[in-house]
Amino acid sequence: METHDPTEVIREGLGDYPLTPVIAEAIKFILNNGYESMVVVNHRGEIEFIDKLTEKLFNLSHGESKGKKVKEVLPHSELPEVLATGKPHIGRVLKRRDRPGSIVSRFPLVNNGESVGAFGRVILYSLEELERVREEARRYKEDLLNAEKKIKTEYEATYTFDHILGVSDKIAEQKELAKRMARTHGDVLIQGESGTGKELFAQAIHNEGKQRFDPFVRINCPAIPLEIAESELFGYEKGAFTGAKQEGKPGKFELAEGGTVFLDEIGALPLSIQAKLLRVIQERETERLGSKKPLKLNFRLITATNVDLRKLAEEGKFRFDLFFRLSKAVLTIPPLRERPEDIPIYVFHFLKILNKSFGTQIKAISKEALDTFARYSWPGNVRELSNVLEQSFYNMGAADIITASHLPKQFENSIHSFRQLQETERPLREIVGDIERDNILTALKRFSGNKRETARHLGIQRSTLYLRLKKYGLK
Repeated sequence: METHDPTEVIREGLGDYPLTPVIAEAIKFILNNGYESMVVVNHRGEIEFIDKLTEKLFNLSHGESKGKKVKEVLPHSELPEVLATGKPHIGRVLKRRDRPGSIVSRFPLVNNGESVGAFGRVILYSLEELERVREEARRYKEDLLNAEKKIKTEYEATYTFDHILGVSDKIAEQKELAKRMARTHGDVLIQGESGTGKELFAQAIHNEGKQRFDPFVRINCPAIPLEIAESELFGYEKGAFTGAKQEGKPGKFELAEGGTVFLDEIGALPLSIQAKLLRVIQERETERLGSKKPLKLNFRLITATNVDLRKLAEEGKFRFDLFFRLSKAVLTIPPLRERPEDIPIYVFHFLKILNKSFGTQIKAISKEALDTFARYSWPGNVRELSNVLEQSFYNMGAADIITASHLPKQFENSIHSFRQLQETERPLREIVGDIERDNILTALKRFSGNKRETARHLGIQRSTLYLRLKKYGLK
């Protein structure tokens, strides 16, 4: 066996670090500290060192065990096994009859591929200490999971194209266009009145694309205070301004790395922010406030507006260059009044939600109420329809069908006009039948005759659809 000067071996282990008095004291502490016992044996399993604490625990006088077989002094030792196999024991339980178990680790000592000995250390003196460590680890893991869950929930898109209801040609065209856009990584501008579902489309595009597993960061532009808009969007370095966090703060674009930034109602952004936003979009890089180092970013931008951005630009309230940069791929979500054939689908969808939320059993909505909906202008679009149904729910009392009498007051004129029309025109059953037949035909055309998809989007069972097809003589 090749031998070396022990001091040289220590110097070799230190590498470029010199053997200083402080390091010497550290080595001395490792060998004799009162927290972690140590036993060292040579290649024959003979003890070459036992620290004073272990000697005290086993009633040994100092140095008397030197040269003895480790099993003679410490019957429970597994150092001979480590010598024989050359494999370490990490975090093993040392069981002894005379005292509680301890947590130990044992390591082989190898020089030039040859076993020269082994050593063992007590890491934790009792299993109670292990339970303490385990509990701390459990709490840390729980905190980490909660933090990850919070981040994931905060920056997660939950809706897909399956959540976008409707069988009208107008909504179908925009869904198809949105799916084509989703297959690229290009920026998208979504136009539409309030309540039409612009964010629904934005999330669906995100979830359809390659970035679906990355963050979806929503920014409600009108809700950002002007004085902090720049720091919120682009972040800041520590000490950038009075009140800044000591560690600085990443901007929304940084948080969306690899994913999607959704700027809702972008027309509300002040001109001073629009200039910097244009550079971020064009260069795909940003600078935090207080920093001169640009940060390269990878994100998809989806913007939404309920106003005419071109008109805003003509009025000097929106940058033309930013408008042209945003309007390469444009979706226009049709208002609900332009697609009345979709209203029944939304009605039955929201009724299911109401029943689940309130534990009720609303069975249906009357034909008169449904036709009143078809004649209403819906300035608040789908969001207003959901609100109206909930208002009607509170007006129902013990009834299980929503009738025209349960609708809010803004529908009174529409109901009156409809009843007058009903007296002079065909029976209501025929009118409703024609509406239902047209809806089914539109859906069948949209889905190329696929009965399953047609039934799903109409919100009915396939068996019901087949009965309707038979009723109206449709194939």
